[in-house]
Amino acid sequence: MLLEQSFEVARPIATVWQAFQDLRATASCIPGAEITEVEDNRKAAGTFRIQLGPIKAAFAGEAEIVRDDATYSGTITGSGRDGKNASRVKSSVEYTLVPVGDAATRIDLKVDYNIAGPLAQFSRGGIVKDIAASITKMFATNLEAMLVASSAPAAPAPQPAAPAGDAAPPASAEPAPAQPAPRPAGPRPAAEPQSLNLVSLLWSLLWQRITGLFKGGRS
Repeated sequence: MLLEQSFEVARPIATVWQAFQDLRATASCIPGAEITEVEDNRKAAGTFRIQLGPIKAAFAGEAEIVRDDATYSGTITGSGRDGKNASRVKSSVEYTLVPVGDAATRIDLKVDYNIAGPLAQFSRGGIVKDIAASITKMFATNLEAMLVASSAPAAPAPQPAAPAGDAAPPASAEPAPAQPAPRPAGPRPAAEPQSLNLVSLLWSLLWQRITGLFKGGRS
């Protein structure tokens, strides 16, 4: 199945492209995703966790990444398998960054995927596009938050107070304790990712459709 999504972030294209080089940080913006190994920014291994009611799956797999700095584009191809229910997934992601003025970037995504096994029954129907749109929105929000945090200026180091006048401190005075170095600006290490709860997401989408029908009927 082929899905196409686009979203914008309020950051210049060079900033967003640089952030995409950090595979671990970028993957942490996707609910349920975690990169566990990276090899020369060309190969990666990781896990994608989802939950659908009583069904929990953790797709462990590998991916290959190709980037084109000249066109601000790239592809990610990979596959994964869940060890508990034997579901398998293969996917290919094409992404392109497009400048929107000088201070924003549009990210165009094309995702081609195939799911086999017990979870394949949940990959059919138009609701999948709504789920993909919701995940994309969450990814966009998390990505922009990460970019904002990484561009925040570092807090200045505290300066010791100057002694009053030229008087020397008493001989018995103890030296002031060393001040801890300030934390560098940027995102903190991500905690272990939670599973993407598809039931909660489906209920949210269903409620949006119901309220949309009522609003349409009143117009």
